[in-house]
Amino acid sequence: MKTTKILAFMGLIPFIVSLTISIQSGLWQLESKQIFITYSAIILSFVAGTLWEKGDKHNKHNKHNKQKIISNLFSLIAFISLLINHYLALAILAISYITIFLYEVRLASLNNQENARSVYLKMRLQLTVIVISFQLTAFILW
Repeated sequence: MKTTKILAFMGLIPFIVSLTISIQSGLWQLESKQIFITYSAIILSFVAGTLWEKGDKHNKHNKHNKQKIISNLFSLIAFISLLINHYLALAILAISYITIFLYEVRLASLNNQENARSVYLKMRLQLTVIVISFQLTAFILW
């Protein structure tokens, strides 16, 4: 779990860097705000991909299909966020991060894994709160 935690928190570095770049105009040829939104969309898709292996162990027939569909919906939402107004994208991404976290909590509860997954869910809550604060900061500063 130590490596997972280190890698998870290192994943925050591009958020910090891209947010810093986005408030300093003219340093990059790319649209600096789009860098932040793009990374956020990538991470949302990555987190969504982890849903493929999670689910209700009592309902094995629908487990994988349901998780894959939900995962793909979040990935599509992430993709759409790349194509829309920055402010709307920030809001949609923030709501998606909250929703996917709550969905993971629900899955852990359905599988009676709250204790086994408490360390993971605690880390996910911390990361979700930090990422949401980055989204809010970007919304305010832009």
